[in-house]
Amino acid sequence: MRNIVILHENDEWLVPLRAEFAKREVTAMEWFLDTGTVAFDEAPADAVYYNRMSASSHTRGHRFSPELTRAVLTRLESFGRTVVNNSQVLAFEVCKLSQYAALQRAGLKVPRTHAVVGKQHLVAAAQAFNQWPLIIKPNRGGKGLGVQRFESVETLKNYLARTDLDEPLDGIWLLQEYIQPQQPFITRAEFIGRKFLYTVQVNTEDGFELCPADNCSIEDQFCPTGEQAHKFSITERFNNHDIIAKLEGFLEANQIDVAGIEFIENATGELFVYDVNTNTNYNQAAEQRAGVSATGMGAIADYLIELARD
Repeated sequence: MRNIVILHENDEWLVPLRAEFAKREVTAMEWFLDTGTVAFDEAPADAVYYNRMSASSHTRGHRFSPELTRAVLTRLESFGRTVVNNSQVLAFEVCKLSQYAALQRAGLKVPRTHAVVGKQHLVAAAQAFNQWPLIIKPNRGGKGLGVQRFESVETLKNYLARTDLDEPLDGIWLLQEYIQPQQPFITRAEFIGRKFLYTVQVNTEDGFELCPADNCSIEDQFCPTGEQAHKFSITERFNNHDIIAKLEGFLEANQIDVAGIEFIENATGELFVYDVNTNTNYNQAAEQRAGVSATGMGAIADYLIELARD
């Protein structure tokens, strides 16, 4: 059996995965990617490498972790190593526009979206967009951070007048139509090995910053730990819906091995996909309440072990 190496920048997110490996009496190696050197001309060990780099790494002080990871993955791929969520997948993780283009090619609906570079252009762009309310969010985000809803151009102007406003990391703001949900929920479909695992329903009544990790770094009321864990519940409503097959086709076409894909249902039942998270986390409390036979982290451990034994 080959070694399993997990590429990451957040130790807390690995706690439940380590536990699943321990149950299977397997120890995975870990490669913490924050700063370092890539010996591009030297052959890496023949192992299974699992990329768990996150677009939100900068919120934990790891500004260049995705860039370093891209160099590492490029080296691994150039030597033909087994990579789960390869460099192309990392590119999707840090660029929502790329996600939307690929989703549309797969026959999936995405919200109407315009890209804006330069805060000074946002008001004029929103007026030209001319669809209120609208959402503004960063092209490179993570955890739902920076997502804001505006009811009018006046509320947008007031927001942009703030002195503490953070620019998106890559400079790209996304103007996006607000999809009025049929219910105050979004749905997140989980896939491992490019195959459907389950869907989780997430209550959005308190806001957009909803990360499903058990150990989440969002230090506010939106964090789904403790008393907020009830926001997440596993549902079977979409298990036989044709969107699942379309999403599996999207994953296959783009070589995405592990992902959580979020979509929303409007008042007439149309489904819009708006986020592909390739560094997916799972809420263990929701899994326990649902009594799922295959937990998210357990299924990932099994998938990686199977690859390592192949």
